[in-house]
Amino acid sequence: MALYGILTALTTAVTMVLVVPFPPTRGFFNLGDAMVFFTALTFGWRAGAICGGIGSAAADVLLGFGYFAPITLVAKGSEGLVAGALGRLGGGRSAAKFLGVAVGSVCMVSTYFFAEWVLYGVGPAIAEIPVNVAQVLIGGSIGILLSAPVSNLMRMPRRSMSGK
Repeated sequence: MALYGILTALTTAVTMVLVVPFPPTRGFFNLGDAMVFFTALTFGWRAGAICGGIGSAAADVLLGFGYFAPITLVAKGSEGLVAGALGRLGGGRSAAKFLGVAVGSVCMVSTYFFAEWVLYGVGPAIAEIPVNVAQVLIGGSIGILLSAPVSNLMRMPRRSMSGK
């Protein structure tokens, strides 16, 4: 549980570090997907869904976009769930990680598209697709790059305190 708390807080913080507004939908470009994908690929689907969904939704609330937090919870939670489930197939090989990021990205982009279509109309929803695609391309790349060394460290045998 402590690990989930730390990963959720990091997801919130990374989401809030760089915020580039997108006025047509009142959304914003951010780097939070890097943490969603890192968490999902390193710690699995459950961590990806919980930490990605809650951490990203918390950032919405803290940035003044609380009305969008439930949508973000679903968009980022499903992104993390799918990326974590598919990304760890076959022992977490690179192809599986890319598949997880790709399908998880489709979950996020499509969730935001449909929500924004209902809220703002089809024009603004379509206009935000490239922003969301850029966000997942950058975030997915960072998440994959960070997950590999951390996953390797977690597989290393642990030494006892006596050094034996």
